Amino acid sequence: MIYRPVAYALGAACIGLVVLSGMLLWELRGTETTLARERAERAQEREKLVAEALAASEAARVLEARWRAQHTEVQTDAQNRIRAASADAARARSAADSLQRRAEIIAAQCANPQRDSAGSAPGGTATQDPGVVLTQLLRGVAQAAGELAAVADARGTAGSACERAYDAIAAPQPQR
Repeated sequence: MIYRPVAYALGAACIGLVVLSGMLLWELRGTETTLARERAERAQEREKLVAEALAASEAARVLEARWRAQHTEVQTDAQNRIRAASADAARARSAADSLQRRAEIIAAQCANPQRDSAGSAPGGTATQDPGVVLTQLLRGVAQAAGELAAVADARGTAGSACERAYDAIAAPQPQR
């Protein structure tokens, strides 16, 4: 026979183990619930961060597309201005050539047909006809002016295009 005090002790120990097991199980379930809640919160935070990252990425794409469109517009405008300046230069060259031809005709009409072919001046020095000198001077001035105008047009158009491209990129961006 088992002694009663030993039996009571074993019974109490069994009851204690059952109670302790119940308490540990209760604590484990509470910990699992807390862990599940924290995991859910982290998943929500992660989803929120992913959504924000996607929104920021899309905003950057939209901004880049706008910059690209503005840059393309600036380039197209600059090319149109260069074409217009080239057409103006061609018209100016044509006008200068026409003026040159008229000056040559006038110089030929003003030439003194009674002069000798050597073109000697009263001091015995050879001179050119003033009309010829005038037409040569006019030709040189027109050519130099055309070259300077072409350089000025090209540089002005390039500078203006550069400024507009910079302004398009540097413009303040709308805040969201």
